[in-house]
Amino acid sequence: MARSNKHFILDYETMGTNVNDCAVIDCSFFTFDLEKMVSDTPYTLRSIADMQKCKLSIKEQVRDYGWVVYADTVEFWQKQDASVQKKIMPLKTDKTVEEFTVEILTYLSKNSKYDCWWSRANSFDPPILWRMFEAQKKGSFLNSTIPHWKLRDTRTFIDAKLDFPKENGFIPIQDEEFWGKVFQKHDSSWDILADILRIQAILRAEQDLEMIKR
Repeated sequence: MARSNKHFILDYETMGTNVNDCAVIDCSFFTFDLEKMVSDTPYTLRSIADMQKCKLSIKEQVRDYGWVVYADTVEFWQKQDASVQKKIMPLKTDKTVEEFTVEILTYLSKNSKYDCWWSRANSFDPPILWRMFEAQKKGSFLNSTIPHWKLRDTRTFIDAKLDFPKENGFIPIQDEEFWGKVFQKHDSSWDILADILRIQAILRAEQDLEMIKR
């Protein structure tokens, strides 16, 4: 049975959990192919190099849009390792909201049609994406490429396939020790790669194909 090909996935790191006004640190996104997942050349940990990431200016979001940096979230980031904290520090290359929306639309335009688009928990990342695009009056352009009715949730997919396990996130490669060494927590690019590999592991198991080693 032929599978749909083009699927878009994204994930945000933010300065709060209120989707209506939290400032955004960055957004990672990627296009994946379900057929590749069950091919002889599936996605691997090396695919992290292909993830796209756009880091945004928090200062601009607070100043120009009134979006919020929440104190409890700042406290959360301050408790993380120095390597994690470094990734959220302001850079001169941080994009404005307008530049971010242009970058996303340019990326999406490379594919004429997406069969579905995904996030982990659709009550969080998609509303933030819609909010940012509405702030630029570009909501209709976004919806023409990835309409709301094509939105899917990786967490629900995994739960349904695995009969709703206690832990939704599983290690999606054979070499679990290697995963523990290389996987980077609280990194939007690694988060979307992890869910791509989890979907892939499930699809490969359904076709009696081995999970990738690393």
